[in-house]
Amino acid sequence: MMRSMAVLLVLALGGTAAAQKSGGAASAFARGQALHAKGDYAAAIAAFERAYKLKPHHAVLCSIALCYEQMNRFVEAAEQYRRCLSEGASRSATGPTVVQALKAVEAKINYVEVKSSGPGVVYVDGTALGPAPRRIPLDPGRHVVEVRRAGAITATATVRLVSGEERTLTLVPTETASTPTPPPLPVVAPASAPASAPAAPPGPRPSSRRRLSPAWFWTTVGLTAALGVGAAVMGGLTYSTASEYDKTPTKEGYDTFMTRRLATNVLAGLAVAAAGTGTALFFFTDFSGQRRRSDDVVAGVGLRGSF
Repeated sequence: MMRSMAVLLVLALGGTAAAQKSGGAASAFARGQALHAKGDYAAAIAAFERAYKLKPHHAVLCSIALCYEQMNRFVEAAEQYRRCLSEGASRSATGPTVVQALKAVEAKINYVEVKSSGPGVVYVDGTALGPAPRRIPLDPGRHVVEVRRAGAITATATVRLVSGEERTLTLVPTETASTPTPPPLPVVAPASAPASAPAAPPGPRPSSRRRLSPAWFWTTVGLTAALGVGAAVMGGLTYSTASEYDKTPTKEGYDTFMTRRLATNVLAGLAVAAAGTGTALFFFTDFSGQRRRSDDVVAGVGLRGSF
């Protein structure tokens, strides 16, 4: 029944457009009709869009909508049917047919409600759609839904939808853990001697508390720099892959983009963690270069102190 309606719609709208077309628009519209008849809907859309640009008419928009519908791209089909109605079809004899086609398409559209605590941007199949929370219309099939937040690990879900589904997803990006500041060492005050007790003779000066070798600090600095460079390089590759995917969307391109983006996030997170560790080590490192007294005891690699 739907196929018969589609055929009638093409015939009715084609006749309407034929009365309006002229010049280059006529040639583009005729080419779109021929491509549609062959089943090459993507090329037909391009031809119809050229015809509409040369001579706007609501019948051309309905032809575009029908191509999208037959490609199972119902969200875009509904948008074009609405434009067709608003630009004149609702006042023509084909108006009721267009309204029926729009209702049939809208019944096949899925909706996904994306919820998230805190700020975040919703992406579907790599395309940014706006801030969360957001209700998204989607065509049937497999989709990758993400909520991205600066400085956090992206929350991702893959959904497979059939016609007319309603889904709710809660996606919360994971904040990257920062290195905590070490607690200050406790200071124990010496017990005061009784007033009547004689003053104790001065003993040997207690050695200073244990300090770390500078090697630990400089090793952490080098590791932080290496991870930062790695994250920058991988970020550049990710940006390049995203640009290539925007120009030529393919599954392989999308998978490569996702892999490189994950590697970039991991390297950036490790670089932040290494930087935090280096900051903590700075306050426990002996940079004086002075040799300890002979009674100092070496404890472990690079740890020197007296017990």
